[in-house]
Amino acid sequence: MQGSSSYGYSYGRSSWGSSSTGRAKRAAGASTSGYKAVCAAFTHKIASYRTLCSQATGSAASHRPSPTTLNQFGRWIEKGAVVRQVSAAQVRRWAKAQRPVASAGAAKTALTRCFGKSAIKAVATAKANNSFLVACAPTVNGRKFNLPR
Repeated sequence: MQGSSSYGYSYGRSSWGSSSTGRAKRAAGASTSGYKAVCAAFTHKIASYRTLCSQATGSAASHRPSPTTLNQFGRWIEKGAVVRQVSAAQVRRWAKAQRPVASAGAAKTALTRCFGKSAIKAVATAKANNSFLVACAPTVNGRKFNLPR
């Protein structure tokens, strides 16, 4: 029995290339719809990590979030959250507040009242003046969630 083993593997010349080319032809014609969702998830994660990276670099050292805060947001990204940078004026408009939102705690309270506790995961002060980092869920109640522009 040349070309086979007792484990069912074939290692002879005749079968080496034949099965792999058949698989390649089938894979090339396969549907890519499953990959689109995976690529979209990776794209959101990459954009979120870039947002965090932009907070850690640059010249505004006194206004940067702490490394602990950035690590916390990184853990939220790993769990599937999307990180956005929003201005205090946007938070004020969404919350329909009379006064500007000055702290991250006040911004989180205003955003959770507006969008719900399941949508807003974490809020921190961003490097730019009068802006916040917001970690939000990608879906809420089975529907895609995006902060309004």
